Amino acid sequence: MSLKRQGIRAFFSLFVFILFAGQPTFLAAQTALCGGNLGDNNFSAGDFGSGMSNVVQANPGLAPGFQYTTQVPPDDGEYTLTNNINAWSYVYPTWLRVGDNDVNPNGYMMVVNASFAPGIFYEQVIDNLCENTLYEFTADVINLIRTGTTGHILPNVSFLLDDVLSYSSGQIPQDEDWHTYGFTFTTGPGQFAVKLSLRNNAPGGTGNDLALDNISFKACGPASSITIAPAGKICENSLFPILTAVIDADTGALQWQLSINNGVNWNDIPGATDRTYQVEQVAAGSYFFRYLYSNSLSSINNPKCRIVSDEILVQVVPVTFLIRDTVCEGVTVELGGMEYGETGIYQALLTASNGCDSLVTLDLVVFPDPPIVADFGSSPASCEGADDGTIFLASVSGTRPPFIFIVNDSIIPPPNTLINAPAGTYTARIENEFGCFDEGTVIVDDGPRFDISTIEDTMIILGHSVLLTTQTNLPAASASWTPAANMNCPVCLSTTVTPVSDETYVIEAVTEQGCSDKDSVTIRVDRTPVIYVPNVFSPNGDDINDYFSVTTDPLNISSIDEVLIFDRWGGIIARTSSLMNDETVVLWDGNTPHGAALTGIYVYLITFTLADGSIRSAHGDVTLLR
Repeated sequence: MSLKRQGIRAFFSLFVFILFAGQPTFLAAQTALCGGNLGDNNFSAGDFGSGMSNVVQANPGLAPGFQYTTQVPPDDGEYTLTNNINAWSYVYPTWLRVGDNDVNPNGYMMVVNASFAPGIFYEQVIDNLCENTLYEFTADVINLIRTGTTGHILPNVSFLLDDVLSYSSGQIPQDEDWHTYGFTFTTGPGQFAVKLSLRNNAPGGTGNDLALDNISFKACGPASSITIAPAGKICENSLFPILTAVIDADTGALQWQLSINNGVNWNDIPGATDRTYQVEQVAAGSYFFRYLYSNSLSSINNPKCRIVSDEILVQVVPVTFLIRDTVCEGVTVELGGMEYGETGIYQALLTASNGCDSLVTLDLVVFPDPPIVADFGSSPASCEGADDGTIFLASVSGTRPPFIFIVNDSIIPPPNTLINAPAGTYTARIENEFGCFDEGTVIVDDGPRFDISTIEDTMIILGHSVLLTTQTNLPAASASWTPAANMNCPVCLSTTVTPVSDETYVIEAVTEQGCSDKDSVTIRVDRTPVIYVPNVFSPNGDDINDYFSVTTDPLNISSIDEVLIFDRWGGIIARTSSLMNDETVVLWDGNTPHGAALTGIYVYLITFTLADGSIRSAHGDVTLLR
């Protein structure tokens, strides 16, 4: 049972196919699959077809007693055809997001949500069969519950022939793989139709969800292959081979077939019904042969009653060739180890490794060499090492398109007459269809070296920032600084950095054409606290030096955490903490909890935090005057 959109429900999804009808007393079912050759699949709709729509909109009418739905996932008693569960807007959490089991990404499978009680969910009658004939029925099945999901019922499907149990899939494993289930059966005397029923044996409830695809119903026969004598490739106009049907049966009828398009289409060979077939003389090419086999001559033309043999390829190699060629004056053509450069007809007997010696006739026409004049140009690379220099055809006379533009023996695909190239020396060539040409040397100059430079090494006070400016001689497409810590823009050419310790920064910049350069700068940090403490003050109310104050660098010292004032005997007479730091900070006004302090010398201890978070202190004495 899976989670419904608004609750819990049980369902059983099944992809199904169809088979046969007839009289049960004439059938013999076998659980083993076919051990010989099979016929063509008699169910063209066994893979449920294909389409661009995720769900088939028209009711296919495949499951009597069930309601077809296009609202997925289907409810109890409903079914649908889909090519991919993963494309549904909602999928039960325990289900696989599985697609059709076929190389066609748009192929369909059938999903049925069965009822709670075990019972028949699909029936189909198949007719026009042959009596006393072995058939194989198979289908691909997958358990839709994800591996690792516990407490779910494993599906189990039985196949009934004419209402008699003939095969059971058993429990379908929860392993996220498709499995092929099937069996063979033999029709009895006078048996020409069969009814197939599919029954859900697992009880409804949690789980019991599966998919079905690629249903196949084929005639099954003996192992059927072909031998050929002589073997190997056949020379055109030679003695053609004999094909022999090798069939693991003493009786039966057969029909040889031929395909001239790599097995896409097959045609009967008239009169070729013996177990041996002499291949007729055919033109050079590739030919596929096979044969159809049936128990009797009367059933050989019934696609539901015959099997198909293995295929064999006969390759016929040509032995005569005619070559017509026109070349420019001064160009030669090689044939049989000889070079020919004048108009005429030439022949050579060439020996082939496959034994099919060939007579080659060359009909050669020599074309007068026209005064082809080509002018090639170039432009330098944008920067040193870039590959965006160009080689181009500026003009050409003495011929017209189509002609071939060649650079260093590489043909430039037409109609291009300009290519990018790194710096170097090249040979450019224009050649017409007869091999007449003009060529020249082209030099692509290198571009300027890409150079970047940042500031010189420098020292700053802890807490202060420094601007790292960078200059380039060519436009930079990107830049990056390392390390990027305490930097406001690690991908800018110029940026501000606030290091807390000595650090070397490296910048790399790259042009749009891929040229790059690096530079570095070392910033040293003076970690000496910037704080000035006076040694005397006079709190007498004359507004002159009335307070014990310190002068600091707010960027260097982030906070003054605590100030202690001691008398001559070591007693604490004043304490302040968490002072806001500014350039001037008042530490003591000269008073104690017991009144104004007397004139004298007092000891202080100042604790403060630097910009890097470290705790420091300063101590000494200060004279108070009244």
